[in-house]
Amino acid sequence: MNLFTLYRHFVVIYLKGKMAYHCALLFELIANTILIGVYFAGFMVIFRNFESIAGWSKYEVLFMFTTSWVSYSFSCFFFWSPMKDMGELVRTGKFDLYLTRPIPPLLYMVLQQFQYTFIPRLIFSLVFWLYSMGRLSIAWSIPSLLFYVLNMLSAFVIFSAITVFTGTISFWAIKSEEIVSLLTNNNYGLKNYTDYPLPVYSKGMQALLTFVVPYAFTGYYPVALLLGKSVEYPLLCYAPPLVALIAGVGSCAFWKSGLRHYGSAGA
Repeated sequence: MNLFTLYRHFVVIYLKGKMAYHCALLFELIANTILIGVYFAGFMVIFRNFESIAGWSKYEVLFMFTTSWVSYSFSCFFFWSPMKDMGELVRTGKFDLYLTRPIPPLLYMVLQQFQYTFIPRLIFSLVFWLYSMGRLSIAWSIPSLLFYVLNMLSAFVIFSAITVFTGTISFWAIKSEEIVSLLTNNNYGLKNYTDYPLPVYSKGMQALLTFVVPYAFTGYYPVALLLGKSVEYPLLCYAPPLVALIAGVGSCAFWKSGLRHYGSAGA
């Protein structure tokens, strides 16, 4: 059985379990839809008062952060819930169950769940992504399209790597839920700073988002190049695939180190 078929079976089982409490599932989706809708409404309010931010128009900023949000939403389908729950699994000793499965524990954690609460975020992102793209004069060509697709895939890897990295901290600091939220939550975490052009922030914050937690490579740098925006260090616009490779390899190595360090914390 290939991974796609296995994942499909897991998703069906997971959703059947959730449908047993269909009202709760429905209210969750409604609440997330309202939350994301309010966010986009707030964005529109900002641009009713300002024609541009750091030289970026409303549609340019919208295109930039929805590009990032699409990759982020797909990443969260797979990695958000497993990494958010890592602290609880380690603290209670339930992580031991994943070590007895015939497939790697991280893969099993990803396959056995489906974070449906990110569906509204993905839908809103796609709608406003297409809306903003239709109002920008982007000279698409085969090279620029390949560049854009490659960078969206790189953004997916970067988001996933950062999420796995923060979840892996649970092997050393069992109460790590706050760390995961601080770095990866789009409502109040560091991820929230990627929704606007990098120059609006201080030099220190720009360095943090570029060289420490590389969220700037998930939207700002590649989109800036695509839109012909001036960037202080133009070569960084071509760096997302390299950053994704480094982040992916680094997070995998850190996860393996955490597994070696793990000792059951259950009663």
